[in-house]
Amino acid sequence: MRLVTISNSLKDSLSKNEIIPTVIHNKDFISKGFLIISYGEDKEVAMGNTLTPEETQSPPSISFTLNLSSDDSSASNFKISKDDNYTLVFTDPDAPTKGDEKWSEYCHYIVKNIKLNPYDPNELIDASNIQDKLTTAELKGTELMSYIGPGPPPKTGKHRYVFLLYKQKPGLEPEAPIDRPCYGTNIPGYGAEEWSKKYELELLAVNFYYAQNKEQ
Repeated sequence: MRLVTISNSLKDSLSKNEIIPTVIHNKDFISKGFLIISYGEDKEVAMGNTLTPEETQSPPSISFTLNLSSDDSSASNFKISKDDNYTLVFTDPDAPTKGDEKWSEYCHYIVKNIKLNPYDPNELIDASNIQDKLTTAELKGTELMSYIGPGPPPKTGKHRYVFLLYKQKPGLEPEAPIDRPCYGTNIPGYGAEEWSKKYELELLAVNFYYAQNKEQ
């Protein structure tokens, strides 16, 4: 897996596929890094590619690379402490189908208290191992909602499946929603953005793919 430079093209992809503003409401969002997500050999999530539900039923391997070349100066100056905790969310904004939000967003996975490799922009980094320093190979933490693979209903077209990585506020841990559809609120359209605001989570990075039922 190679380091992917975050650029305006990433933001364009989020807008073109309506991740902004459907899932991410902040139209000025710029990622501070990149989520590298793989369901196995040749099954890597790539900002809007298509995978099958059958390929994505088991939890993927996920790593995070801090991006120092972002156009956003706050990203290149972003500090990661050994005491910081992060939360990963996997969500479907198209449940049961795009344009019908009665089950949206549907929560597929939440893991909290993830640790990333410490990084201080004020400290010198040996260029020979800079990618290792900036990349956390496995995002492991405390599972709040167990992984459920995509299950788009027949004849509902392609669904967007979105991974989001957040930084937790010190001293404030997120709690699991009481249900998966609409994150247990019964409010159509309620999803990761609204849930994350309850716990003052800061969005760092996002990646997504499409999947659909064979019957269309």
